[in-house]
Amino acid sequence: QTRFTIKAPIDGVITAFDLRTGMNISKDKVVAQIQGMDPVWISAAVPESIAYLLKDTSQFEISVPAYPDKTFHVEKWNILPSVDQTTRTLQVRLQVSNKDEFLKPGMNAYLKLNTKSQEMLLIPSQAVIDTGKEQRVITVDDEGKFVPKQIHVLHESQQQSGIGTGLNEGDTVVVSGLFLIDSEANITGALERMRHPEKTESSMPAMSDQPVNMHSGH
Repeated sequence: QTRFTIKAPIDGVITAFDLRTGMNISKDKVVAQIQGMDPVWISAAVPESIAYLLKDTSQFEISVPAYPDKTFHVEKWNILPSVDQTTRTLQVRLQVSNKDEFLKPGMNAYLKLNTKSQEMLLIPSQAVIDTGKEQRVITVDDEGKFVPKQIHVLHESQQQSGIGTGLNEGDTVVVSGLFLIDSEANITGALERMRHPEKTESSMPAMSDQPVNMHSGH
């Protein structure tokens, strides 16, 4: 009886085994699948609005519910070149050393991203009008007129949006009672009427605005 020894190219755990007594095996037949345990790769969904913050492996800390007091550090990482159109997130893959095999395939993990604090203007997220192509807010000038402004939102958290460009500290923005609209065309038309009120035959309906003052935050 002839015996053959099949050696795996990596260390790991057998997750699938397809070999039975009397079975004929061709040279391209897969008889086993092995899950490598060191290192492991972790996938995370990161909002596209904070992608600019991802710069260095030292920023990342990984923890798992099974070992809440233990922190795992990232050795390598990369961002997949596509955005989820539904969630507007990027897929980030992180390579983590797992010599002690604490991390198991299928575990849930928490990703902590450490960044330097940055001062920016904050406004209530409900003030932002997002057409899908651009972001705008309605401001109130010194004469009490409504003025639309294009902005760039850096990130959003707890109903507060951090603004990169388009507003200055002290600007007043309208946060409610803006429009009852259901399409981008209506948004565009409403903004155009606000820019050129003298070109419209009738005045805009009154808006029960609740202006708030801009302030700096972290």
